[in-house]
Formats: sequence, C-alpha cells, structure tokens
Amino acid sequence: MTTRSPAPAGRPRATASAVKRAIRNRAVWLVAAAAFGVEMAVSGRYGYDRDELYFLAAGQHLAWGYVDQPLLTPLLARIDALLTGGTLVGLRALPALGLAALVLLTAAMARELGAGRGGQLLAALATACCAEYLGAMHELTTTPVDFVGWALVLLAATKLLTRSDPRWWIAVGGLAGLGMDAKWNIGFLVAALGLGFAVTPAARPLLRSRYLACAAVLFVVLAAPDVAWQALHGWPNVAVFGHLNQQAWQNRVLYWPIQVVYTSIALVPLWVGGIRWALRDARLRVFGVAAVAVIVAQFVLGGKGYYPGGVYTFCFAAGATALSGSSPRRRAVVYCVAAAVSAVIALPLLPAAALARFPVQKVNYDLGEEIGWRSQAALVARVYDALPATERADAAVVTGNYGEAGAVDRYGPVLGLPPAYSGANSYWLWGPPPARDTVAVAVNVDPALLRRWFSSVRVAAVYRNGLGVCDDEEGAVIYVATGLRAPWATAWPGFRDYS
Repeated sequence: MTTRSPAPAGRPRATASAVKRAIRNRAVWLVAAAAFGVEMAVSGRYGYDRDELYFLAAGQHLAWGYVDQPLLTPLLARIDALLTGGTLVGLRALPALGLAALVLLTAAMARELGAGRGGQLLAALATACCAEYLGAMHELTTTPVDFVGWALVLLAATKLLTRSDPRWWIAVGGLAGLGMDAKWNIGFLVAALGLGFAVTPAARPLLRSRYLACAAVLFVVLAAPDVAWQALHGWPNVAVFGHLNQQAWQNRVLYWPIQVVYTSIALVPLWVGGIRWALRDARLRVFGVAAVAVIVAQFVLGGKGYYPGGVYTFCFAAGATALSGSSPRRRAVVYCVAAAVSAVIALPLLPAAALARFPVQKVNYDLGEEIGWRSQAALVARVYDALPATERADAAVVTGNYGEAGAVDRYGPVLGLPPAYSGANSYWLWGPPPARDTVAVAVNVDPALLRRWFSSVRVAAVYRNGLGVCDDEEGAVIYVATGLRAPWATAWPGFRDYS
C-alpha cells in the first residue's frame, strides 16, 4: 500500500479549515447529496421500526433520561414530530442527513490527515457505500446519532493531533459529552482514545494541558443528566444490560463475519489498511490503537456487531489518505457496485412480500420489523370496538412491548383507540392505566400474568401480517381480560419488563 504521511505538526495551514476545504471539494458534496437522496428515496417504504415508534412516544414524555437510552434521540424525535407531524418520511430525514454528515466528516478527516482531493473523494465514497451506514442511517434510532457523534469526536481528535493544538481538547470533550447523551456506547471510544494516548509517546505531551482538564469537566457535565436520572430511578439500565448480555455468546460467534459483511467485503482492505497505516505513524498510532481497542473490546464483551461502527469513519479516512498517491477510479467503481449489492439487504428495496421468500432478514432483521404496525393497530381497534359498550367504556390497551404500544399511540387516535400502556422499559414508568379501567385489551402479554390479575382471560384475535414475513409480531395474540382483581397501582409492578 502506498503511504502518505500526515501534515507535520505545527505547519502553517491555509486560512480555511479542513472541513471547509473538504466542503470545497464539490465531488465530496455530490457524494453526500447522493447518499442523502438514496436514503430519502426509500424512506417511505414499508413502515416505522419498533424503536422509531418508541422514540416518537418517548418524545411526548421528555425527561433527562430513559430506562434504555439517554435523552437525545427522543428529543430529536420530538422536534421532528413538531416540524413534520411525525410522518415516516419526515422522521427518516434526520438519519439521512446523518449519513450525509458522515460523508462530509470522513472527507474532512482525510483532508486533515493530508489526503488530496482524490483521497477525500475516496473516503467520502467509502462512507457512502458502507453497508452498515446505509442500513443504520435509514431509521431514527440511537445508532445514527451515535455514529455521527463518533465521527465528530474523531475529527476533533484528528485536528488535535495533526495540529498539536491542545485547544482541540475542548471540542473532543464537549462532543464526547453530547455523544453520551445519545448513547453510552461512545464511552468506549473515549476510553480507547485514552489508551491510544497512553501508549503513544509522541502524543503524550498533549496530555499535559489545562485544556484536557477543562475537556474532562465538560464531558462529565454534559453526561451528568442521564447518569443522575439513572441513579434517581434505581439504575434501570443495569437490567437492560443484563438482558442484552444474554446474547453475548451469540454475538461473539457472529461478530467477526459481521465486521466484514456490515462494512462490505470490498471496503475491508481499505479500513484494515487505514488501521495499519495509523499504527505505523508516530503520532497517529493513537487512532490505530483506539480502533483496534474498540473493535476487540466489543468482541470480548459480547457486544452487537454494529457497536464499533462509528470508528470506521476514521479507518476509511486513513485508508484513503494512504492511497492518495494512486488513482481512485477503479476502487470507486468497485465500492459503488458493492454498495448496490449491499443496498438490497441494507435498505427496503425489495417489495415487502419478498422478505418471506428471500433470506434478507438473516443479515438485516430490522427490515421485517418495519412491517405491519398499522395493520396490527387496526386489528387491536377491531377487538376494542367489538367489546360490549359497558366493557369498552372501562377498557385499556396494554401491550407486551414498546413497539406495539408505540403503534397504538401512533395510529390509534384515528382508529378510536385510547392511549396504550405497557410494562416495557420507559413505558412502564409512564404509569398504569387509569384506576377506573378494569378491562384490558392485551396485545402479546404473557397470559399467565393476565390470569394472575384478571378473573377472565380469553383469546380475541391472532395477528398475521398477511405477507408471511417472519418478525416479532407475527402470531402475536390479542387477549381480552376482564375482572381486574386489584387496583392497577397494585398490579402494575408485576408488568414491569426492563429489557
């Protein structure tokens, strides 16, 4: 691999920053616009993901924290709902913009590392063509916000090292603190960068700066709201982590193949080469060590394969910089062809019914999770409407997971349904049904739990999406439970499910 060293520390630069220079590269802008356009072109296909429905609901209950994630994504969902009415296309515009931002940020990193216009373009194309980014930036979940947070921190840290300017510590600390308000996952990047600085002698002088202390304080202050909220509510995230840890061994088995498939086989030489290039540089070894550390740490801990995804922005930038002396045209064509193949799995390009015939969900299970929420809410409404008038007046809708509750809250008002209640995660904290409601239309709730608290429980309907698509809702049973044995305030603790 042909290498190119980063610009020496302290070298005077042109008045424009690396970001502005990357922005002036029109080709990079075109790649970012194309990435945004592709995401928006398919944004209205299928439907909401269960997490998106949950975040729309969480946005109506703004708080400093939630059972299973910090405050930033629900806040963004609330702002988006105010601007676009919470429509599917409007909601998906945010992650699509996030993908465009990743493209620009990666190109800016490449420029800061010393890449020319061709290297910047190659870095931008790699990011836009990365299968993991195509899929993750399709839905408004914590992941797109997390990935953008990683890229911002990595760009600020790149400026810190290439310019040997300790003032950039403030940006690193502030952006990392904001990232903690999106997803705790960015803490692994912070720790890995700390390790990188510790084992890189050429970078250690930057640790002896008052700006680092200021950055640490800023990080703690920005991360504090969620930590305080968790402490005040008995650390519910511990239960969530415990549930996720049940999949640790399965995650480890799939982890390394996922790093190849999710980034795209065509891009593996680029990001591996980028890590190798960084490790060979006296100062940029910080990033090589950090990249290896976060990728290996998630494997050891049994994390999901996409957890270290944000670090690949730097790896692409470094790999593209190392290749700046060669022609990027052939690689660009290969990346685009690979992206076209990956998009069939990462994005809802196939007709929804085709998911039952093609094994797309074996790689991207979330596509099936976008199927059928409106029709499920409609079935719940039919069960609710079929109740005798006396029962319907005292009936609540209770669901087994937050996706079902979010679907009822999203589609229920026009169907005549009351608000949904659920024991799942933050829905449980939002409280039980009104005390007067002694009847429950229960969606996918454990029948044993229902029989414990109701004198009569009967099956009213079984949900089928009609497409044969296998997902978590196919075959969900809807019960009608009558004769509440105790007040909801007494029964509600038994419905709690932090997972």
